[in-house]
Amino acid sequence: MERTATSRENLPIALDASGGDRAPEQPVEGGVRAVRELGIPVALVGRAAEVERLVRGLGGPFPGLTIIDAPDVVTMEDQAVAAVRRKSRASIVVAIEEVKEGRASAVVSAGHSGAVVAGALFGLGRLPGIDRPAIAIPFPKLTGGSVLLLDAGAVTDPRPQHLVQYARLATAYLRYVDGVPEPRIGLLSNGEEAGKGNTLVRETHSLLAAAPDIRFAGNIEANAIISGTVDAVVCDGFTGNVLLKTAEGTAAFVQSALREALTARWYTRIPALLLRRRLRQVARSLDYRAYGGAPLLGVRGIVIIAHGRSDSTAIKNAVAAAQRAAASGLVDSLMGGMVEQDAQRA
Repeated sequence: MERTATSRENLPIALDASGGDRAPEQPVEGGVRAVRELGIPVALVGRAAEVERLVRGLGGPFPGLTIIDAPDVVTMEDQAVAAVRRKSRASIVVAIEEVKEGRASAVVSAGHSGAVVAGALFGLGRLPGIDRPAIAIPFPKLTGGSVLLLDAGAVTDPRPQHLVQYARLATAYLRYVDGVPEPRIGLLSNGEEAGKGNTLVRETHSLLAAAPDIRFAGNIEANAIISGTVDAVVCDGFTGNVLLKTAEGTAAFVQSALREALTARWYTRIPALLLRRRLRQVARSLDYRAYGGAPLLGVRGIVIIAHGRSDSTAIKNAVAAAQRAAASGLVDSLMGGMVEQDAQRA
């Protein structure tokens, strides 16, 4: 299956076909669905013979779908930085190269997130003023909408200045992508008081409180995030990832328990039917399959990191998220926001 030239206005999304717990079958099917159902051009990056066989099994070839050979794979057992440097023909490395060389508008991968982060840093570079990137996840609010949580797993052991950089990234993202004029930034801690938290949190609090370009709202506890008192929450990647997965597990448990309770007796089934739509909306707000993937903010390119367990629906939605980010001019918006914040600090 030959690749064809495409205009810059219709660049494909480079999809890591070898990344994820369910690769290559689910990424390939998700890529095919993105092309057929959403009309988004996709370049599947993986072992060409294997990918082409799967595409043909789904009825391909398809217009708008191309295949790029990448014979190597970064496994979950690999050490991220070493693997990216050693495996130059790994699918995630090749996919990032497509963006770097201007042949793709964005990267989507459900593979080794550490390798995706390392590959993006090596291949695309950092935005000005950013030392470490962050994975940004929308966290639902009780009042509707979402709170931006970062970092959700890119850097597990950051320094205080890195969390300040996350706050600046969140400010730029919310202001120039989501249209929030004065984003309120909270710092995740085990108490609202300024003196609460570990050394990282306490030192970060002092830096954020003194930053003239950040509207710092103080510490926020995990159970208060959904209240919507802030627009974004920053934390280290270890804590953010644990928080996110705990929330996903809790949502799944509550949904299952409610379903069982509301269908256990005949007289509870009618209200269950009436509540079904609302319950689905609540469950969807924390379902990684619905939002597909999260942007890696702070690198010079659009990188969407999908859940490792992603099925074809999640992959399709991640590709859609990548296209929206590309169409919105995400990287240029973030760079402009960072420049403005630099001027405020000067």
